[in-house]
Amino acid sequence: MAAGDDPAAAGGGREASVRPLLRFLRPYRGWIALAPVAMGIEAAMDLAQPAFMKRIVDEGVRGGNLAVIRNAGWWMLCFALLGSLGGLLCTYVSTRAATGIGNDLRKTLFSRVERLSFAQTDRFTAGSLTTRLTNDITTVQFVVVAITRMMLRGPFLLLGSIALVLLTDWRLALPLVLSAPLLAWLVVRFMSRMIPLFRERQRRTDALSSAMQETLEGVRVVKAFSQEERAQARFDALNESLAETGYATGFLGARLGPSLQVVQQATLVAIVFLAAREASRGLLLVGGILAIVNWSTQVMGSLVMMSFHVMHLSRAMISARRVAEVISTEPDLRDGPCAEPPADGSVELRDVSFSYPGAAGDPVLRGVSLRAEPGEHVAIIGATGAGKTTLLHLVPRFHDATGGAVLVGGRDVRDYALPALRGAIGVVLQSSRLFTGTVAENLRWGAPDATDAEVEAAARIAQADGFVRAMPEGYATRIAQGGTTLSGGQRQRLCIARALLRRPRILLLDDATSAVDPATERALRAALRKELAGTTVLTVAQRADSIREADRIVVLEGGAVAGCGTHAELLASCPAYREIVESQRTAGAALDESGPRAD
Repeated sequence: MAAGDDPAAAGGGREASVRPLLRFLRPYRGWIALAPVAMGIEAAMDLAQPAFMKRIVDEGVRGGNLAVIRNAGWWMLCFALLGSLGGLLCTYVSTRAATGIGNDLRKTLFSRVERLSFAQTDRFTAGSLTTRLTNDITTVQFVVVAITRMMLRGPFLLLGSIALVLLTDWRLALPLVLSAPLLAWLVVRFMSRMIPLFRERQRRTDALSSAMQETLEGVRVVKAFSQEERAQARFDALNESLAETGYATGFLGARLGPSLQVVQQATLVAIVFLAAREASRGLLLVGGILAIVNWSTQVMGSLVMMSFHVMHLSRAMISARRVAEVISTEPDLRDGPCAEPPADGSVELRDVSFSYPGAAGDPVLRGVSLRAEPGEHVAIIGATGAGKTTLLHLVPRFHDATGGAVLVGGRDVRDYALPALRGAIGVVLQSSRLFTGTVAENLRWGAPDATDAEVEAAARIAQADGFVRAMPEGYATRIAQGGTTLSGGQRQRLCIARALLRRPRILLLDDATSAVDPATERALRAALRKELAGTTVLTVAQRADSIREADRIVVLEGGAVAGCGTHAELLASCPAYREIVESQRTAGAALDESGPRAD
């Protein structure tokens, strides 16, 4: 299993305390307090039934008194109905509390996940976070119901039945007292072996969830390379690994039940034997024997029931710790004191360095300094791994610089509240991510209150209006999850339109036109200069031809600035830039020459 699949890895290897989850019980303490009252009523009614049966047999049947039989029978029926009402009420309030707690946990956990930094999300892994939001919280909900209902019912019946047996004939309680330590030892022994299995099962569930998510998101790559069998084999291996843990857990659980049943039956036999001896001496009547056997059965049943719920509780504690681990994780990036947006769109990096947490080797960025004035178009180019994307991510504080300072509007980005900073920045990431919904709904992620006219205007600047209007329902056309029904260039243009819709003071384009044809790209950049004249644009690009018109071009090499200037200036003074241009020109010429031969 990969390290990233281990939930404990995200938390530094220590199990989180469940204490942060206790506050989620407070809004439902009234419901939780009512549950034991209702359960007490149900348990009390169950405990009363053997006493009525004792009276029916000893006074009614043995004495031939039909009135006693009739009266006791009616009381049994009334108590049974009252017990059913108590059980129904307990089920309702416990389910109400569990559902509310689960709902609150999911909302809080999702909110916390949204606030985590990219690095923190990567450490937890998307698959693990998905499992915690779904399976783990569902397990916690189940246990809230179990604790407020079944775990309370067990002690009520256990203590009540033992007390009634002692009151009826204390000698018959000896087998119960002697068997209790044996039952406790069996439960502890099995739990010590099952808890590690529960923990391992959750880890393997995370790994399977991550692999499934990764495969489904990359299903086109899998099909393109005809690697369905390889993906299936990977999934099968993880699934088999999970199944093995499930088999081991199930086998242990299956052994616990019969073990407890053997002790239970042996105890009942001992009680019946002692009761028969007491009856032969005339010290106990048949009705008393039946009542004691019933109460003893309730004692043993309660112990078995409590044992299984302890097992479920142990599993839930693992899930609760996993949920608490995320909730108690403080985001790496904290809001600064300034809630006002930047005064202007200027961007400045002062001797900036950056290393990813825990990464070995040289820093991704080393001593980078540059300044973009409001309205200026600055392009960033360099070889793969030069730090271009990382540099862009420092501006909206997806990461914080580990050295130096990043300033926006003349103020350090760490001084801004994140909504104030990011509200002034439009970002188009390398991955063109769209969501299920209509075209207009996707664009309004950039500005939820935008009018239809503003949506269409942003699309026109991004050169997307034409193909959107050609769709069956125009801006009301629904997009499949991830935008899979669109071409790569169409997705990129919609993502650019989404960023433009908020009229940002700073626009960050991370290789955002790589799938757009050159003519459309030129029209898009011309529209940006015309319609967003005051917006500062920082562009990461791979193609030198697409940025030659930028006001300035920054060349990154090995995480450091190798050159800065216009296209012409860099051709004359920067070997690294010249090499990029020449290599792309040679590659383009080769493609041009190969074209006619292919025809």
